[in-house]
Parts: sequence; structure tokens; C-alpha cells
Amino acid sequence: MYPRRWWMLGVTCLAMVMVNLDLTVVNVALPKISVALHASTGDLQWIVDAYSLALAGVMLPAGLIGDRLGRRRVMLAGLALFLGASLWCALSLSVGELIAARALMGVSAAIVFPLSLAVVSASFGDTERPKAIGILTAAIAIGLPLGPVVGGVLLQHFAWSSVFWINVPVVGIALAAAAVLLPESRNPEAPPLDAVGALLATAAITCLVWGIIDGAERGWTAPATWGMLAASVLLMVAFARREHRARHPLVDWALFRDRRFTWGTVASVDVSVALYAILFILPQYLQSALGDDPLTAGLRLLPLMAGLLVAGVGAGPVTRAVGRKLAVAAGLALLAGGLAVLSQVHLSTGYVVMAAGLALCGLGIGASMTAAMDGVMAAAGGDEAGAGASVNSTLRQIGGALAVAVLGGVLSASYAGALRPALAGLPAAQAAAARGSVAQAAQLASHLPAGGALLHAAGTAFVDGMGVVMLICVALTALTAAITLRFLPGRSRRPSAQQAERAA
Repeated sequence: MYPRRWWMLGVTCLAMVMVNLDLTVVNVALPKISVALHASTGDLQWIVDAYSLALAGVMLPAGLIGDRLGRRRVMLAGLALFLGASLWCALSLSVGELIAARALMGVSAAIVFPLSLAVVSASFGDTERPKAIGILTAAIAIGLPLGPVVGGVLLQHFAWSSVFWINVPVVGIALAAAAVLLPESRNPEAPPLDAVGALLATAAITCLVWGIIDGAERGWTAPATWGMLAASVLLMVAFARREHRARHPLVDWALFRDRRFTWGTVASVDVSVALYAILFILPQYLQSALGDDPLTAGLRLLPLMAGLLVAGVGAGPVTRAVGRKLAVAAGLALLAGGLAVLSQVHLSTGYVVMAAGLALCGLGIGASMTAAMDGVMAAAGGDEAGAGASVNSTLRQIGGALAVAVLGGVLSASYAGALRPALAGLPAAQAAAARGSVAQAAQLASHLPAGGALLHAAGTAFVDGMGVVMLICVALTALTAAITLRFLPGRSRRPSAQQAERAA
């Protein structure tokens, strides 16, 4: 085993925190960006989405390239690109420039994300890998809720560009440390990259996520939405045909014959769906329904991060003691319990109840994700760690995008329906604005003489929709726990199908 592996783990954790932090840190800076760069609502949406779109589209081939060329070398290139893209974002003078820079950040994040998992998996043995994956998983998940906290602190004292300037010293330190501490590893038998297949896969995933984003913004019946989703289907068909005929396919389908990989991926996708739903809905509830500022709202999410840290550090010994199957199922049960608690939150509910629900969710996410990812990376093996991490990470990113789009649609429909009776006396334009979102209703209420009643009605309607979404997540998580108990291997240490094929 690599002697400096724990120091190396610290570097990869730092890199993953920054990569995930940039998924959410920019959200709190959007009002200042809008004023400084004269950005429209659509522009602001693309400043956010360009990062996610590039991240999802490029992740699949990135791990394969690392397996072939060397994971350390490619990861260092990704960190350097992330550093340069952060500088470009901070110095941007126009909306178009900032969107392009954000897309480049997404490309670099798509390189760093799977290769961090691959490097850690390849550097630790079977005994230590669960603990190492647990710590890295906690770092991955913590970056998302940490974004609003960091952004809120910076924006209280500095300009909007500070949310990008913060990356420069931190990522610079990570890059310098990684150059010293990261071991080089590669798959000596890695096939050449199928460039055509990689382009088809990237285009298909990009169109899919773009269509999901458009569906959430413009509606699922909009021509642009259907056009992107149809293009995605056509590209996926073309990709499938290419994979069937290619001498060196982009995806090693033998991975999915290993139940650790298949059902571990299913569990990790479900956890990602729940996490994205929590981080999409609760900040809106805290800021628009309760009136918290972004920093306070971010601080109220700390129990989630605390649960993640505790579970990430402690999941390794638990997994060894009870087996991977029970560890994943127990973590999913804790997550379902936390979501059930959050589904009962109302405007008058004390923060203690929400904090308890968030802590349970954090514990469940950390425990289940750690055990599931350990199974995924163990199934992929050291040689194909990059490929396995890329497939898993891509599916989780798509699952998160679908969660925000579909569950966001459920939330919007429930909110609009529950609020309709309270809008009877308002002009049509104002009623339509209030139905659009709880944030718009809160803004409208602040300008009306009797706005308190509208604000309370909007908050109540939003909480009703939030409860529906959380209960849907409870059902999905409980179903995934049952599937895990049925199909995920427990303590078995038999070689995977993929490994057996290589041994033969």
C-alpha cells in the first residue's frame, strides 16, 4: 500500500470539497452578479447550470482517460484547469464570459471528481478502503451545503467575484500538495479511448441534462425541452449501436454483472436524489418562508454536515462489523427516518425538529453512501477504478438533475394548488407571480399593505408541497433499502464477474 496514503486522502478530500462547493456557492451571489453584469433571469440560470451541464457531460470519458494515461497526471491537469477557470470567472466582465468560464469549471470538475475516487480506491487495501471511501464521501457531500455558508460569509464583506477568488489559494494548495503526494496509477491493459463513442456519450448526456433543466424552467411541453430530450434519445441509440460494434467499448458492461457495482450504484443514486432534494428545497423554505438570510440558512444546515462527518468516519468499522448489505440498508433506513421527520416540518415547528431530521439524514447519507461506494469501487478493482468511478458518478449526477427537475415540478404543482384560494382577490399578474415561487410571493407580499396574510399563505402552501416531496423521497429510499437487502451481497469476498474474466 502507498505509505503516504492518508496525507493523499486529505488532498483529495480538499479537492472534492471545492469541486462540490462550486455547485452551490454561486447561488447566493446571483443577485449581485445580476446587478454588476446586467444579467437577466435566464442568464443567471445558465451561470448556475453551465457548471452542472459540463460536469455531467464530460465525467464518463474522464475516468477512462485517467485509467489509460495515469490518474495522477490527469487529475493534476484537472486541478490546474479548475484553478484557471476560477480565475477566469473572477475576472469576467460580461455574462457570456462568465457562463463560458463556468462551463470550463464544470469540465475540470468532471475530471477531478471520478479520478479522486479512483486514486483513493487504488491506494488503499480492502481493510482500510471503507474508512477512506467514507471520509471522501463525507467530503463530497459536505461541499454542497457548505457552499451557501461560504458564499454568505464572503458576500457580507466582498464583491460577487469573491466566491471564485476563494478557489484560487485553496485549489492552488491542493494542486501543489497533490503534485507531491498523489501516487501514479494506471491500468496497463487499458484499451484506447473510443473517441466517437466518447463524443456520442458526452452529447447524449449533455442533451439529457439540458432537457431536464429546460423542462424545470420552461415546462415539459416546451419545444426546446422536447427537442433536447429527443436528441438525447437519438444520441443514446447511436451510442448503444456504437458500443455494440466497437472493438474497445467506452463502458465495460461486465461491471454491471457484479451485484456490488450494480446495486451499490442504485443505492448511491437514490442517496444523491434525496440529498439534492433536501438542498433544493430547504434553503427556499428557510429563506423565503421563514425569512432567514443566506448565511443563517446555510448555518441551519450544519446538522446535516455533522451527521455526514460522523457517519463518514465511522462507517468503515460498521461496514466491517455487520457487512456491506446491512450497512447500506441501515443507512437508507436512517435517511428515510430523517426525511420522514422533515416531511412533518411546518411554519410553527421549532428548529430542534428540523435539526434532528437533518442530522438523521446526514447519518443515513454518510453510512449508506460510504458502504455502497466501497462496494462499487471494490467491484471495479484497481485497474478499472477510473472507469467504474466515472460510470457511477455520471449516473449520480444525472439522478440529481432528475431529482431537482421532477421533484421540483411536484413541489411547484402542490404549492400553486394550495396557494390558489389565497390569491382570489389579487390582480391576475400578481396572482401569477405569487404562484410562480414562494420567493416571488414573499417579494410581492413585502409591497402589499396586507402582505402578511399572503406571506403566511405562501409559506404554508410551500410547506405542504415540501412535505409531499419528502414523503416521495421516503418511499423511494425505503424501496431502495428493500432492494438492497434482496440483491446486494453481504460479506461475500468472491471475485466479481469482471475480475474472474480477467483472471481466466
